[in-house]
Amino acid sequence: MRKDIFQKCLTLYPESVWYEQLDALRSQLNRWNKEHQMIYRQFLAEAEMIQLDGNGRFLISKRNMQMAGISQDVRFIGMNDYIEIWSNDNAEEPFMKAEDFGSALESIMESVE
Repeated sequence: MRKDIFQKCLTLYPESVWYEQLDALRSQLNRWNKEHQMIYRQFLAEAEMIQLDGNGRFLISKRNMQMAGISQDVRFIGMNDYIEIWSNDNAEEPFMKAEDFGSALESIMESVE
């Protein structure tokens, strides 16, 4: 789990997807470039391994809760190969207005046959 790069939510990856993401990032970075080294360090430093308890539950650390603005209730959004965890207080933040969504989807899908 780590804080999302672009939005105020947490991202929860299955282990295999996490390692695919790391491999993809590493393949784009130069070990001998200071900025690249800092990017990689920050990407890893904001990640935490999650352990499930006997009932399949996990705790979100206080640090992650603060970074995502989570105070109590959360909302899980499945995003194909990972899950976003949002504060319920920001329930509308990850979504577009209905009319904008319709227009954007129409624009994307008009080229698909």
